[in-house]
Amino acid sequence: MPGWLGPVVIMFLLTWWAALIALGIVVFLLGYVLYKKPDVNWGSSMQASSYNLALSYSVGLSEVDEHIKNYRPQCLVLTGPPNFRPALVDFVGTFTKNLSLMICGNVLIGPRKQKVPEARQASDGHTRWLLKRKIKAFYTNVLAEDLRSGVQMLLQAAGLGKMRPNIVALGYKRDWQAAAPQSLEDYVGILHDAFDFKHGVCLLRLREGLNVSRVPQAHSKCCRHAVVGTVLLIGNGTLKPRAPRIQGLGVQCGKKMVLFAAVTVVLRGGAVLMSAFPFAADPEQQASTIFQSQQGKKTIDIYWLFDDGGLTLLIPYLLGRKKRWGKCKIRVFVGGQINRMDEERKAIVSLLSKFRLGFHEVHVVPDINQQPRPEHIRRFDELIAPFRLNDGFKDEAAVNELRHGCPWKISDEEVHRHRAKSLRQVRLNEILLDYSRDAALIAITLPIGRKGRCPSSLYMAWLETLSQDLRPPVILIRGNQENVLTFYCQ
Repeated sequence: MPGWLGPVVIMFLLTWWAALIALGIVVFLLGYVLYKKPDVNWGSSMQASSYNLALSYSVGLSEVDEHIKNYRPQCLVLTGPPNFRPALVDFVGTFTKNLSLMICGNVLIGPRKQKVPEARQASDGHTRWLLKRKIKAFYTNVLAEDLRSGVQMLLQAAGLGKMRPNIVALGYKRDWQAAAPQSLEDYVGILHDAFDFKHGVCLLRLREGLNVSRVPQAHSKCCRHAVVGTVLLIGNGTLKPRAPRIQGLGVQCGKKMVLFAAVTVVLRGGAVLMSAFPFAADPEQQASTIFQSQQGKKTIDIYWLFDDGGLTLLIPYLLGRKKRWGKCKIRVFVGGQINRMDEERKAIVSLLSKFRLGFHEVHVVPDINQQPRPEHIRRFDELIAPFRLNDGFKDEAAVNELRHGCPWKISDEEVHRHRAKSLRQVRLNEILLDYSRDAALIAITLPIGRKGRCPSSLYMAWLETLSQDLRPPVILIRGNQENVLTFYCQ
């Protein structure tokens, strides 16, 4: 019997009319509060009870020994502000929902006095954004002098007890060729740091990019009718700009006004240079992504090229179990020899059956080690040309002197030493275009550049070459050699 029922019965037994009046007042006050809906946190015993329960279970997990059967892909997602990269959030949230931990990490760079209030205010907004998007994740931020130092803090401190990330998920650095060289070093260094701290790595690349902070997708139709990009009206005379004029520009989108920053530069001779850029995305704005739509009867293609503990197989398998991806057929591609294709295929099918993943379509690619087409080799050479030292195969001391202050530069000896691996990425891209052009998703083992031996620009050229010109989303996955799949033995 509820505890409140006894006193109510006694009230009516003592003075029934007074009890009715008291009950009427309570109902009136309750209705008034429900109608007004004041923005007040009343607090409740349920909150305290939930906290105690969560704390008790979290501490209890520390007493449980880790086992491969209990492995969970717990992800630290380097989103920055989560609303800036919604596709990355949706991708990780798809396979971690109701299964494992997801933490969205953001590194704030700048003066501490300025950033601390900003961090506190932004944290609440980003948490609300995740809840509104129905993403079961935590948000955390750190203050650091640079991006890599902040990520190192997150790698070491994120999580609680056994609920700690074991995978780092991040987006592909699309602007690596034009970015500051130090940011390129930091990006590749973050990948090495993740492996040093025993994390797996999951890198997502979309053809249209991940960062939507410049153009909110909800306003994309309006942006087509706005002045976006750069318009140059050429007149007579020399093109020497005068002082620029910055002004606001509004474009009506239904009932909302989309704001742009318009920069106008008047050039001598009558030419006008006008650029218009939309303001950053609204923290509350929800942009739609490919991971929120039904994928239909397409394929999820897995290129299992190296044994990394099984993570390259596990993540696509978890995606395939979700409703939006449930109709997709999963195909596994492995390298092999042309004279042993049937035997190798049967061996892989037998191995996958013991993992109980339900993958039955296996393709052995016999020409994976063939020489790429000359025009594609030439394209790769042109890609790395701006980053080469062109030292003429000098000794190591001379190369280090030339490369002083420019560790991302590629020596001729390094180009020669890594030639086979470079050509392999070129050839793999050809295979991806041949077999997986119309796939819903491509998952491929992430190539690794040896730390201190492979320049960051050469490594990024590998990733660029491997995943370029592909329409489907590409995820490059590499485990930390920890087994994540159980082996079934009869």
